[in-house]
Parts: sequence; C-alpha cells; structure tokens
Amino acid sequence: MNDQKKGKFQVIVVVLMIVLLVAPFILFSFGHYTVAFVLFGIWLPFFSSILTGTKNKEVY
Repeated sequence: MNDQKKGKFQVIVVVLMIVLLVAPFILFSFGHYTVAFVLFGIWLPFFSSILTGTKNKEVY
C-alpha cells in the first residue's frame, strides 16, 4: 500500500473512532440507551484491535 493510500486510510480510521466514541454519549443523553450501548460495544473491540496491532514489539 503506498503512502498516500495509507494516510487516507489512517484518517478514515481516526474519524470513525471519534464518531463511534462521541455518538453513544449524544444518543445516551437523548434517551436512546440501546443504540448508544451498541455503538459503544462496536467501538470498544475496534479500538482494542487497533491498539493491539500498533503495539511496539521491540524491547529496549
């Protein structure tokens, strides 16, 4: 994957993570509890998998 496509992909992933984090709080405040919990449930494993994949595997 070339650098330009990789950069666009990273921007899309960051925007998606922010939207999936903010949306449940907004929906929760409007009373849509089930949808908010589902969105947060999607965000949690998504964020966890990204953190696991980007972990620095070198030991200093």
